[in-house]
Amino acid sequence: MSANNQTLIKEYKDKWYIFTNVNAEAWNEPGKPHIFSIKHAQGVYNSRDEAYEAALKLDAECGPYGEGTEYGVQFNRLCKDDTLIELTE
Repeated sequence: MSANNQTLIKEYKDKWYIFTNVNAEAWNEPGKPHIFSIKHAQGVYNSRDEAYEAALKLDAECGPYGEGTEYGVQFNRLCKDDTLIELTE
């Protein structure tokens, strides 16, 4: 069975937030966003490039053997069902 997970980067109020080990699909109604709280972010960065570099390192640590997530680092959406992510405080 596959892990069905990813590392997500999303911008919110001029900061870039990283969420690791996120389920790669939301099973929401089509067009309905999935909501994440910034309180659960594993990292907050000032630039997209900084966030991407950090996300690659965090992603590599996921999994029981450090093999990373199944779908790697993704921006803004859950990659399996293309669900848009909204961040809240």
